[in-house]
Amino acid sequence: MLNRHHGGNDLSLDICLDFSANLNPLGMPEKVREAVIASAAEWEKYPDPFCSKLRGKLSGKLGVPAENIVCGNGADDLIYRIVSALRPKKALICAPAFSEYRKALEEYGCAVNEHFLYEEKGFALTESIFDRIAGNDMLILASPNNPTGQITGPELLAEIAGRCRMAGVFFLCDESFIGFSSESERITALNFLNESTIVLRSFTKLFAMAGLRLGYAVCGNTETAEKISRTGQYWSVSAPAQAAGIAALDEKDYIKRTTDLIKAEREYLAAELADMGVKVFPSDTDFILFKARTDLGELLLERKILIRSCAGYSGLDRSFFRAAVRTVSENRQLIAAIRRIMNG
Repeated sequence: MLNRHHGGNDLSLDICLDFSANLNPLGMPEKVREAVIASAAEWEKYPDPFCSKLRGKLSGKLGVPAENIVCGNGADDLIYRIVSALRPKKALICAPAFSEYRKALEEYGCAVNEHFLYEEKGFALTESIFDRIAGNDMLILASPNNPTGQITGPELLAEIAGRCRMAGVFFLCDESFIGFSSESERITALNFLNESTIVLRSFTKLFAMAGLRLGYAVCGNTETAEKISRTGQYWSVSAPAQAAGIAALDEKDYIKRTTDLIKAEREYLAAELADMGVKVFPSDTDFILFKARTDLGELLLERKILIRSCAGYSGLDRSFFRAAVRTVSENRQLIAAIRRIMNG
């Protein structure tokens, strides 16, 4: 059985190539790795519970007060802490979406409604969301979205942020995958921060730090950030994770190499799949969503290649798959395997 809840080989399957987890194919930057090792002297102490140095560096990079930033044990941790702190009674999610949004909301007794993104529109978010905002306590969307890879355009984001503020609705915009886009500064919801907005980001994907667990939330005001920071465990970010995050924020060439590689290889994968008659949806990040024969995942697994079945996502079925963009060699092996299956 393929994993239906998250990417990654958490079922310990016998595989050689893993396209189910969307991590940077370049691997962790060497300077980040060195910073983690150098932090070993601090491991016998409790870590800074306030992540002061990390938040200060994030503040300088993002141009927002450090008091408005909350760091956590990955973006997942912060999703639960945000819901715990704000206790929405009714929330709207743009679907298909990351499963932890619903799980976190329902664990705190929140009623969840979905605003569906439709295949015939390429899973793009449209102005139809406007009529769904009022009457909720929270709206959650991701840009780029997981699993579709679609971004929400800045004009639409600006309007959503403004309407949420007017309606008294918290707007949580998950940007965990935005770092893979060369236009991240132009398309980010950070450009439209107001007192109702929370932007969620992760070091996990872009810097291949999944085992270290580090994410952060940028809030439109200090009061919201303080509420979130008071939830969850006191020492939520380990010393090595904090050291890794501080070092990662200095990376520039690595990010440029990453975005160049992802763009070129994403275009290659999309073109090759389309050439085989597979329906591919537009993506602006390090994975692509496509529609193919329903047994493709199982047949690839027989060849020790793992892709992500999207059958567990609300609004999708067994014909939808998500594949990470990997290295040149790995991507060509995936395409060769799919061709053999499609031609078999």
